[in-house]
Formats: sequence, structure tokens, C-alpha cells
Amino acid sequence: MKSYFFSPSRMILLSMAFAIIVGTAFLMLPQATYQPIAFIDLLFTSTSCVCVTGLSTIPFESFTPFGHTILLILIQIGGLGLITLTLFLFSLFTNLGLATQVMTGEMFDLESWKGTKQLLIFIIVVTALCELIGTYFIYQTLKIHFDPSNALFYSLFHAVSAFCNAGIYPLDALMNICAHSYSMLIVTSLLTILGGIGFITLKELYRTYIYSSHYERRMTLTLQTRIILSYSFILSLGSAFIFWLLERYHCLISLTTPHQLLTSLFTSITTRSAGFFAIPAICMQQASLFIIMVNSFIGAAPGSTGSGIKITTAALLIATINTAIQGKTAVNIKGRRIMKDQIYKALAVVALGIAWILIVTFFLLITEQGWQFIDILFEATNAFTNLGATLGVTPYLSTLGKFLIMITMFAGRIGSLTLMIALRKREEKNEFLFPEERVMIS
Repeated sequence: MKSYFFSPSRMILLSMAFAIIVGTAFLMLPQATYQPIAFIDLLFTSTSCVCVTGLSTIPFESFTPFGHTILLILIQIGGLGLITLTLFLFSLFTNLGLATQVMTGEMFDLESWKGTKQLLIFIIVVTALCELIGTYFIYQTLKIHFDPSNALFYSLFHAVSAFCNAGIYPLDALMNICAHSYSMLIVTSLLTILGGIGFITLKELYRTYIYSSHYERRMTLTLQTRIILSYSFILSLGSAFIFWLLERYHCLISLTTPHQLLTSLFTSITTRSAGFFAIPAICMQQASLFIIMVNSFIGAAPGSTGSGIKITTAALLIATINTAIQGKTAVNIKGRRIMKDQIYKALAVVALGIAWILIVTFFLLITEQGWQFIDILFEATNAFTNLGATLGVTPYLSTLGKFLIMITMFAGRIGSLTLMIALRKREEKNEFLFPEERVMIS
């Protein structure tokens, strides 16, 4: 019984469910909202914050300062993970047991469980530094528009929301401020990048280039880090250029060319997982919406605050397709051969992700009448990828539609493959090798 509940996948599932329930309970307090709000809408909001999605059936302005504080805490828990925060607190007062270190290593998919305590400390320190520095720079802009106390709180909220890739504006006015401020666009983009490339990547970059010996400086980065950095760079610049080409005479037409380019880059970076928009998605062309859906499906890096199928998964998929086209059997990336079990997992993650989005889209087309297909597909995709963008569907969801989106946000955050593993009955791994036989592929 103990082993059933304490596997890493089930611990992640249970901790997120616990955070959502507790968050909903706090949001139900009279001090949290200006007027009574239905339970399902509060549950939806709590789920959205813990899953760092940003979709909401009610305006975030419906919450009081106390309610916004609860939302901020839920976003922070969702971004870092309740288990990570709990283990960090335990590590301050006692040494983590062997079983706990091994479980932590499995959660972060580490090759070795050694040094997990140092990793937890690194995660918290980097998070605190990034969010505090981001708060300072954002405050320089917001202090012009709000009184000092509100400007400070909204700056902190925005910094946490950006670093945790939540993409939540506590006030609608902040979107307009962000859209017209070069500094806000740049700081938000940098926070989103830092939160989205993953703590393992940040730790490796820090170890290799900042705090290292002369010998370590000459060491090459791991394959995972090289994939994350190169693919992030290509995706960000590539999709930014495409977005600019599509929208420069459309929704970007009123901006100067430098502002257009910066807004395009901002949109490219934040639509991979965060969901901040300088321009409402509803104003964009359908081709741009398609780019956003592809971007969000790929998502951020593993071990980060972002979601999606992850950059490394997309890289493995591309490499596998390239291998098949060339008629080879070994999948290679940047001079390294990929293990078959990782290829199988990557294919499963992509297939399950696409299947989940299509199934949810099908049911939403039944439950939500009167919407265009692109509206529903965009809603389902961005719920699963935790991007949190909508074309106006979310506030008008039916009760069944709200539950579908909540389940989709939850599945997208922990990963559809992780969810399947967590829910299945644990069995002994007895693999039998059957006789081989070929089937026609095409």
C-alpha cells in the first residue's frame, strides 16, 4: 500500500490535487472575493493557478487583495511544485533520507540521486533571486500607474506569474501597460525564459560558466542542455519572425517597427508556456493562432516551471522522423545516440498529448454550442498546454465544459503519460520477448 501511494508520479498527482482543494477552500472565504462566487468557478480558478494556466471563468479583478495573495501563493506552488517546496523545508532542518533522495531524483529525471538537497536549495535560491530582481524592474514601470503599495504587490505578482510561466494578469489594465512598455516586455520575456529553460539547465550553466574551475570551464554541456538552448533559440526567433510577417499589417500595424519586432519576440517567448499577451489573441489571424498552438504544444524545457510536451521531446520526435527518412535504426542527436526507452516515451507523450486534445475538442464541440471549431480547438489546446489563452470561450463554458477544461489543465500540467502511469495498478516489470514479425507501415 505504501509503495502504491509513494511513487513519484502518484506523489505529484496527489500533491497537486491537495493544493487545488486547499486553494479552493481559501478562495471560498468571504475575505477573498468582493461578492459571492459559485464553488465551481472558485475550483476552476484554483486549478488554473496551481496548473499555472491562467484560464478563468471569472475576472481576476473579482478577488480582493487577500484573494490575490492566495492566487499568488497557488501560482508559486504550481510553478515549483508542492513536493519541491516541502522537501526544501525538510532539508533545512534534517538530512533527506535515501528513499526521499531517490524519489526526488526520479521526479527530476536525474541520472544520479546524489546532490538532490543542493538542487532543491539551488531551485529556491534561483527562484527567489529572479522573482525579486524582476519585481524591482517591473516596479519602476508600475509605480507611475499605481500607488506605491499596489505597484509593489502587482510587480511581485507579475514577476512570480512570469517566472512560473502562469501568464496571469491580476488586473486587465496590466496587459495594456505591458504592451506599451519596452521594459515590461523585456523583463517579462527574460523571466519567462529563465523559468522555462529548467532548473537543471540553469544549474549546469552556473556550474560550467560562473562557479567552476578552469578544467570544468572546458567541459562541454550535456546533450539535454545543448538541445534546450539551441531549440529554444531557434523556436523563439523563428516563430517571432513568422508572427511578425503575419501580423505586421494586421494587429501590429499601429506600432513602430522596433515595437513590432519586440512584441513579436515577446509573443513568441511567452506563448511557449506562459501565456502573457501584449495583443489579445482574439485580434490575431488564424495562421498566427496556429503558430501559437504549435508553440504551446512544444512548450518549455523539462524540469522547468513551464508545460507542454517539452522541447527535448520535440527534439527526439524530429530526430526519430529524420532517422526513419534516412532508413537508419539508431536515433542520433548532436553526436549522441538516444536510448530506445526514451524514444518510446517521447512518442507516447506526443501521441497521448494529441489524442487528449482531440478528444477534449470533440466533447467541447458537443457541450459548447455556438462556437467556431478554431475557438474550441484553441481552448482545448491551451488548456492542455497550460498556456491559458482563449478566444473568449472560457467565461461562457457550461458546467460540463468547465470540468473538461479543469481535467485537461490538470493532465497537461503533470503530463498525460505521468497521469496514466500514476493511475494504473503497479505491477512487477516482467518483460517477455515474443517472436518478431513485420507489418506494413505504408
